[in-house]
Amino acid sequence: MESKKITVKHYLNKRAKPKVYNRESYYPLYIQLIVYARKAQLKSRINEHLKIYQSQVEQLCNKDSNMAKLMLAGYFTIKQLDHFCRNEVFPLNNLLNDEIEVIKRIISLQKPFESNSFTLNNFSGEYKLHITEITDMLDDHIKLEYRNNLNEIFHKTVDSSTEKKVFNISNYFIHYLNWENDFYNFYELTYEVIPSELKYLEKYLDKELLTAIKAYLAYHSKINVLKRYLEKKEHGRISTVSYLDWITGIKAFILKEFIKIFGSKKGTEYVDSLDSILVATIKG
Repeated sequence: MESKKITVKHYLNKRAKPKVYNRESYYPLYIQLIVYARKAQLKSRINEHLKIYQSQVEQLCNKDSNMAKLMLAGYFTIKQLDHFCRNEVFPLNNLLNDEIEVIKRIISLQKPFESNSFTLNNFSGEYKLHITEITDMLDDHIKLEYRNNLNEIFHKTVDSSTEKKVFNISNYFIHYLNWENDFYNFYELTYEVIPSELKYLEKYLDKELLTAIKAYLAYHSKINVLKRYLEKKEHGRISTVSYLDWITGIKAFILKEFIKIFGSKKGTEYVDSLDSILVATIKG
């Protein structure tokens, strides 16, 4: 019988073309997965999290900027990687260990030893989605839906003599506000500058979208509490509030917080709204 074990380990992909600096070869950092005789390889993503430790990486490189750039891009020599792991050098060793644990958690959620359909095919995509910052997912989704809804309102009221006010507001929002800002800041700023217009427009928004907006604003007010809850300030952690965190803890935590504030019915409605957005985004 095959061993029911999840093996995750880092290695340097020496099949890839190396980047040469000071006559030394730097290879990209990869991860090997072995689950129930199924195997897969994927590129490590710790370079995406190393940027917040740039000064420490530069110190490790004795302020050699070219060497630091290679490491920050996820390229290492065989000697470097061995040294970082053997001597548990911060922050690289910490991030490597955290990445391994995150991947094991993602695989475990799929119940690989109980499902005949389990596969490691496209695990790279699964990994990317599960560690994606959920605040960004929510913000991008709601901003797109909000803008689409504004366009619908605009076109429905363009020839209406009785709904000129909502037409003018939607026209202004669509054509004169900066949509490069994230939705949270856009909405908060609009509420501060023209609150009555925003409140008037809300009466014309789709109810499902309006619920999502209210839920997202409430969620956003709890981000710092969430980060303390997850202890993300601990050094050497992958510092995102991710979808993996959502399904393994945050969802239940936020539900309790929302019920305290809004009551059971509204709190559950808000959490379900956020969850449906995240599931739709993850599942495509």
